[in-house]
Amino acid sequence: MAGESRFPLLVIGCWILLGVYADAKLLVYLSKVEVINNYKFANATVNIRRFGPSLKNYVADFHVEAFQTFTNAMVSTIYYVPNLAGKYDKAFYNRTINFCTYLRQPNTDRILKIVYENLNRRGNLPKRCPIMVGTYAFNTSFDGLQLPGFLPESNFRLDLNFHRGAPNYERVFHGYWYGELRRVS
Repeated sequence: MAGESRFPLLVIGCWILLGVYADAKLLVYLSKVEVINNYKFANATVNIRRFGPSLKNYVADFHVEAFQTFTNAMVSTIYYVPNLAGKYDKAFYNRTINFCTYLRQPNTDRILKIVYENLNRRGNLPKRCPIMVGTYAFNTSFDGLQLPGFLPESNFRLDLNFHRGAPNYERVFHGYWYGELRRVS
């Protein structure tokens, strides 16, 4: 009998949670970005411009000048949420893929596809390999980004690392993006 009386409460609880999260959207608020370059291959820069009456609105300007052509590139996306001590020790999401394979078959990585399509609408990013010498850029506030619901509302660090592919796997640049995810209705 006790199990039968709990079932309606469980259904009602799930219904309430679905109602709260169904219309909720995760918004990205960037606070800072750090970039480490290998100037032999590229120079990447990021600038966060704040605007509006409370300076809560922002645009992230990203530019990378590729000094060499890349026929084989790797990209790592690593997402961290802080532990109770505020340290970014363990990755919540960690994936490294061949970037050229991704450009040919974007469905190979759903998370990267969500972010890359959003950024490509707001700039000029590589569309195929080889990645040619030149400037690639985007500017965005990530306001149109449809993030998956499993990501927690919290502070975060996203590592976006580009490397030359085999045989050397040399760093092109590493980017450390810090911010906060907030759920809004």
